[in-house]
Amino acid sequence: MNYKQTKKDYRVIIAAVAVTVIVMLGGMISGLVLAIRQRSENAAFNDSSKLMAESLLRDSAIELRSTMSALRLCNEVEPAENLNRTGLVFAVRAEAALECHSDDWADSRAKEQFLNDISTVLHTYTAERTMEMSDLLYEYSSKFCDWVLGGAEFEYNGELIPASGGDHDQEVSEDDITAAAELVKSALETTKAEYVGDYGGHIEFNVERNGKTGYAVVCGTKIIEFAFVRGEGADTDTETAKKVALEAAAACGYDGLEVKWCETTGKSVSVIMCKSYDGAIACDDSAIAVVYGGETVAFTAGGCDAEHKNIPSAKKTETQAHKALRRETDNGTLVVRTMNGEERICYEYRYELDDGVHYVYVCAESGKQIDVK
Repeated sequence: MNYKQTKKDYRVIIAAVAVTVIVMLGGMISGLVLAIRQRSENAAFNDSSKLMAESLLRDSAIELRSTMSALRLCNEVEPAENLNRTGLVFAVRAEAALECHSDDWADSRAKEQFLNDISTVLHTYTAERTMEMSDLLYEYSSKFCDWVLGGAEFEYNGELIPASGGDHDQEVSEDDITAAAELVKSALETTKAEYVGDYGGHIEFNVERNGKTGYAVVCGTKIIEFAFVRGEGADTDTETAKKVALEAAAACGYDGLEVKWCETTGKSVSVIMCKSYDGAIACDDSAIAVVYGGETVAFTAGGCDAEHKNIPSAKKTETQAHKALRRETDNGTLVVRTMNGEERICYEYRYELDDGVHYVYVCAESGKQIDVK
């Protein structure tokens, strides 16, 4: 009797184990099926997104070329202004599509610079100036479109806005590369500065500091851009971030900058720095440093090499300019801006609205609003 009972108990145990194994296998198989399906769906989604980006990039490039072609026929301001606005839309669309289309950051650099520059021209230059530049705008729009449609390689070195950085015809020698590498090592305290390549007088290096890799770009005697991978870092207070950022800017060759604004995001503090002219900050020519864990992990100089020589004098006080505001905010900052190719002096007012930060600019000469962004 005991034997039979024991045997029966074993059968029950074996049956229970078998059911458990089957359930576990079923769960594992279901999990694998779901994982494979999810991966397939993600891959399909990524492929679909890339196809959409390719289609948008192609259409935007064609329309941009067509718009710039039409601009060549203009000799009046009004139609040129309309074409400038239309071209700006397609340039922005093309840039958004390019970011989704290509994972090769280095390969996309010239295309992104072109789209940035043509957007700047169409947005800030007068219609008269864009008409004068229409042949050049069409030439590069056409080359960009040919690249998108599978034609020849696209090369661009800032010809639309020559003042935006460096001598684009400058040849780089071995001595230049050696000097630039030494500058990177001393200014950024790196243990490695490996030459990657050069473009338009800019020399790029792969760098390493305290075990963190990154890159740096040198133009002439200045480091115009660098970034390092972030490790673990403690919080950095704003005052320390300002000091560290200004020191990094000076090490890169940009002395005499003033801190215009700081913004804290998590453990990072972004510090915006500008030149100052008799108390007026050149806000369009800012350098930005990202401070993390007490050190600058990223820096870009923007247009800090630009010189402002024809700045008009302020005829209105900040109190008088404040009357031009529709909504109340803090006192304005006196700034220098280049608008439509002309030097303007104005008061900048910052608004934090529901959708983000906006700025209102009131002319310090007339006391009227001249720009909102």
